[in-house]
Amino acid sequence: MTTTALDSIAARGASRSPDKPAIVVPGGGALTYAELHRGASRFAGSLVARGAKAGDRLILTNVNTPEFFVALFGAARAGLVAVPLDPGLAAAELRNLLAHARPHAVVVDARSAPVFEPLGAPLLAAHDHESADAPGPSSPARTVDAGAPALVLYTSGTTGTPRGALHSHAGVLRKVEAIRAWFGLGEADSALCMLPTHFGHGLVSSCLSALNFGGTLVLCRPFDVELLPRVFALADEHGVTTFSSVPTIVRLMLRNQAIAGPRSGRLRFVTCASAPLHAEETAAFEARFGVPLLNCYGLTEAGTWSAMSRDDPDRDRRAVGVASDCQFRAIRRDGDEWTPLPTGEIGELQVSGPSIMLGYDRDPDATAAVLRGGWLSTGDLGSVDERGRVFLAGRSKDLIIRAGANIYPAEIEGVLLRHPDVAEAYVVGLDHAILGETVAACVVRRKDSTVSDRDLVGHCREVLSPYKCPETIRFVDSVPKTSRGKVSRASLKALFASARGQPA
Repeated sequence: MTTTALDSIAARGASRSPDKPAIVVPGGGALTYAELHRGASRFAGSLVARGAKAGDRLILTNVNTPEFFVALFGAARAGLVAVPLDPGLAAAELRNLLAHARPHAVVVDARSAPVFEPLGAPLLAAHDHESADAPGPSSPARTVDAGAPALVLYTSGTTGTPRGALHSHAGVLRKVEAIRAWFGLGEADSALCMLPTHFGHGLVSSCLSALNFGGTLVLCRPFDVELLPRVFALADEHGVTTFSSVPTIVRLMLRNQAIAGPRSGRLRFVTCASAPLHAEETAAFEARFGVPLLNCYGLTEAGTWSAMSRDDPDRDRRAVGVASDCQFRAIRRDGDEWTPLPTGEIGELQVSGPSIMLGYDRDPDATAAVLRGGWLSTGDLGSVDERGRVFLAGRSKDLIIRAGANIYPAEIEGVLLRHPDVAEAYVVGLDHAILGETVAACVVRRKDSTVSDRDLVGHCREVLSPYKCPETIRFVDSVPKTSRGKVSRASLKALFASARGQPA
């Protein structure tokens, strides 16, 4: 039995509580720890039999299913690097990610197979977890170094240069243990996941953390709007003690007056991460539903949550948490120099710790730009006070976060500029009460062009996922620029604030 690789989570659960449900799908059965471990072993055997080598990439597209975790732990057992991908990405994005990952195979299910069949990658069908006891090749765990790569988490689907954060077995295991210890979680706890398992928040902080402490994972479809009105009832039904959310979920729940709080008393707390959450929203959630809402902060590159909030009614709800098993600092950039700032002073936040990524997969230049001497630059502005609490003050990047999903303006601008009638295009995020931010584009048409917002959105949808496409487009004769000729994004946002843009 391997103890240093990611599949040790399944092996440990099978050793301690073989017949305990590891994963439960509401209305869809359960997978015990013994079945999970045996299924992973057989899946590893099938990978070895088809010639997969240690270090090969294995893309997983059967997201939010028990079979996803069978494949994930099976890949770890065989020494492969798992690469979860969202099958809902646009075909152009998926082609680019496949070309970057160069996988041994793509694990598909009935939902994702039709998406990947036209893309030319070798496909591997996910087996039904109910056949975990069926005869088949089993594989002893390959000897895997704890520092070897285990997981690639792409920061977003992209038609530009993909950025895949590469994480080691030891880094992921250290992170899920830090989460367990921080919140005092154990085998008596159960966690509900309604977040996508192809993102670090859902996969590491929610799902792998639950399996790590020997609890039961109640696995739902990601971002299921139909689930929200009954999420507390579902938590009561399955004895859930915690679940994680993003601010959009919190806002939708607060706006739905029909949602009643939990009744069983089992739900200990709810966590929220992936985008900024206002202190007033936290207070409103706790007052309405009677459950602590604990803010957390992390990045894909940092292995997910690095700062977490205590379940303390007197905590400062403006903070995103306190560093856990890591260190934070604020710095000032002077060219290539990073100067640490005094306690409480606002600067660019950096984090250091054992779960920081090994680097961006196959991109040493991008890695060197954000990772130096063990310190990862987050791109966020904030401060750390004398008690170690982390406060955000904004983002130094132009990143847009819509419903917890990262959107990079440059990618959308590039697509818009490929339209023959577009002379200039600039993208910003506009505040939204539910989604956090929405995508807005400021466009300068070419002379005599009559291209419409509908035309441009259709153009974007040919190569981008729907959530990245502009929801508001404003046509202007010129774009405000600074005295140095740079575009002022603050001025762009002011344009949308001063007049209603054209809805896409």
